Amino acid sequence: MSNTITNNKIKKVLFIGAGANDFGREGEHDAAIFQVMPELRGHGIEIFIIDDNPYALSLESLAATVFWQQLTVDNLKKVVRENNIDTVAPLFGGESSLRLWAEVVQSWAHGDGTVPSTLGLSIDMLLKVNNIPALTAMMADIGLPVINNYVLKAQDEANELLRELHLPLMVRALHPNQTNTRQIVERLDDFEDAINLAKTQSVTQEVIISRAINGLKEVSIEILRDVRGNKMQIGASEDMDPIGIHTADSLSVSPILTIQDQLIGRMRDYAFRIADMLQLKGVMHVQFAVDDDTHTIYVIKVSPYIDQMATRMSLATGYPTMLVAINLAIGVPLEEIVLPHDFGKHVAMMEPMMDHVVVKLPVFPFGELEAAGVHVNRQLNSVQKSVGSTLGLGRTFIEALEKAIRSAHFNNASFSPTNMKHINDDELIQQLIHPQDNRVLLLIEAIKRGYEIDELAELTAIDEFYFYQLKYLHQLESEIETNIDNIDALRLGKKYGLSDGLIARFWHTDFNIIRTLAKENGINVTYKSVEPSAGEFPENARQYYATYESENESFQISDNTVLVIGSGAFRMGDAAAGGYATTVVMSELRRLQYPTIIMNNNPSDATLLPHLADKQYLEPLEVSDVMKVVELEKPKVIVIPGNRRKLINALRDLNQNVVILPKTKHIPGGPNENQSEFALNIFYDGQQAYPINLTQHMAGEMRVIPQVAHIPDTILSTNFEAPGVYQVIYYQSIVHWVDRMDLSNMGYDSWIRPMPFGQVAYLSKAMQTQWLRLTIRAAMDDLTSRDIELLQTINERPIVYPYSMIAADINYRLHLQPHEVIDGTRFEMGVGVKDYG
Repeated sequence: MSNTITNNKIKKVLFIGAGANDFGREGEHDAAIFQVMPELRGHGIEIFIIDDNPYALSLESLAATVFWQQLTVDNLKKVVRENNIDTVAPLFGGESSLRLWAEVVQSWAHGDGTVPSTLGLSIDMLLKVNNIPALTAMMADIGLPVINNYVLKAQDEANELLRELHLPLMVRALHPNQTNTRQIVERLDDFEDAINLAKTQSVTQEVIISRAINGLKEVSIEILRDVRGNKMQIGASEDMDPIGIHTADSLSVSPILTIQDQLIGRMRDYAFRIADMLQLKGVMHVQFAVDDDTHTIYVIKVSPYIDQMATRMSLATGYPTMLVAINLAIGVPLEEIVLPHDFGKHVAMMEPMMDHVVVKLPVFPFGELEAAGVHVNRQLNSVQKSVGSTLGLGRTFIEALEKAIRSAHFNNASFSPTNMKHINDDELIQQLIHPQDNRVLLLIEAIKRGYEIDELAELTAIDEFYFYQLKYLHQLESEIETNIDNIDALRLGKKYGLSDGLIARFWHTDFNIIRTLAKENGINVTYKSVEPSAGEFPENARQYYATYESENESFQISDNTVLVIGSGAFRMGDAAAGGYATTVVMSELRRLQYPTIIMNNNPSDATLLPHLADKQYLEPLEVSDVMKVVELEKPKVIVIPGNRRKLINALRDLNQNVVILPKTKHIPGGPNENQSEFALNIFYDGQQAYPINLTQHMAGEMRVIPQVAHIPDTILSTNFEAPGVYQVIYYQSIVHWVDRMDLSNMGYDSWIRPMPFGQVAYLSKAMQTQWLRLTIRAAMDDLTSRDIELLQTINERPIVYPYSMIAADINYRLHLQPHEVIDGTRFEMGVGVKDYG
């Protein structure tokens, strides 16, 4: 149902995508754009989208005219002029899109025509938001507590400033050409290097210096504002770690547990005043530094656009943030927003409440890199090192923490009371002061060794509340470990989120025995809904999490359900391709009218968009967690990425009907600079293999070879595991692009693998053929005669877009400081495209 648009001048809206994935830029922006474009189209607005990310779902949306092009000032101007765009929407693409659109506006010439409006912000405010010193000055002028910024260009100016300021200092780039430019300078010897690095990260060679406030608490408030000035708080979280550790690398908790209501109220008021100052129409994330002792608060960052906080709060509360945000942006007042029938009637104007705790846990790449012989700096600081995150939901902090840890794919051996025994006391103290990725385990080990809580709080600047919680968790695990087969101990462990596998480890048995023991003694999981009103008002709930209480709120939705297992956290190598693949499969299952359920725990993943599934379980993806959902929902089919071999085998042992999305267990490495990787690409429909095309992959770039592909007889007899896209891989010492390749030896000096999801996404767009939709149709025995006709001639069709897929420019040195070269294919973070036609 359409709402009344206050601004009826909006006819054509261009969304600017976020571009290649990177540290701090996962799939959240593309997911937001993918969700809101149909909503805008329902208002009678013509929609356009430009992005260069092969994994962008929004580029496959039927709701928009699509431009798969590099994100440059010239390309944006061209799209705007040629399509008479009157309004541009950069805020859903996040900080990088906002920065790009600000560049376009500043370079706009008289001959370019009228500058389009910016959805949600005026042009003037857009430029101020993109200029940190100007924004800080505006906030200071209206009496908000901010930290003074000093802008300079020369080292001499910086040295002069040292006479006025004292270490530690924060140094960052003005008008940065990348994210994550903040550096904390604690030693005078590091000051000059920090200035020089920040200058290289600035488009204008300018640097911002301000006083560092390490050790204070970091708090985030998510609010919204409509055209009439109505404002609401729709979420809040606190970081366990203090300022000085990047917020993405810290464990974060919602709701806020350790700060007085009076201080929270002040931060809420400050956020509302900033929204009024900007005349914002939409959502905004404001980050604060809080001194608990003096009750001092500082505004440290203002983000009037979609970011990871927005998507996380949407899942944590059940509030439809994106749908409300797009309505606000086009001028619909809060009280007039009409949401789809899946949401309660007045949800848009209801401040969300929470009757549960949500823990966000960062996921780091260190283990995978070191297993490949790449050593990195594991010490956490103000520059982000995590590559993804997971959520854990529970009734208590401990339950939510345990589930977040399991969601992050720590195995049972990793999270146990004996894990940190090898660290001596000197190392322990050093890591408490200079934290690494094993933060939670280390804190528990310190408690186990008898360190006093007040001593630990002083060393780490972490609130004592969390140490008391971790102390109880340690006592709980010790009690369970010493009471083998004790039913009361089992019941207590399940209440606080301990998995069947972890309890089995404590009791030296198998997780199936723990499952059986729990069932026999009536220790059964219950599922609670995640609703904005926390159950106070009737709502059509679709998000659930597991706990152990008396009342279950989730019931089987159909006897024809398809359960889809998500790919979990964003990781190097998988990048956003895993989430892309699963989301396309879910979209196709919905199109085929299968009742669909998703299990996932990645807050930035499009699979958890509300319109893609009938029900969502925000849960870890271990065997025991999946089986509990299977026992309740009794799905007809379970769809699982092929790299989850342990889960696939366990479900098949339990006689479940499993459909595999073909995928290798480990992401394959790429060719070195002296060779090419050639691939014969094949689609297998479950009965027959069809040639697609040939590709050539040199270090950092992949292209389609303009040659009709055929499958050699030696390969036709191959037994493929499941329907999907496969590759026959062949390496040669060639370092130039070829127009043809000799297939005669391919059947002998080669091997076969599933095509990585990233390449599937690239070919789907380059060929305008939806390979993942064909895959799931084949797996569900739903291929049509038209599909078969397409497959029989697909190898003769030229590609629609003569684009190569190229590695994104990821600054591994800034984030990880690797001692060895990182394989950009095996440990990919993001990709883009380049026109070679």
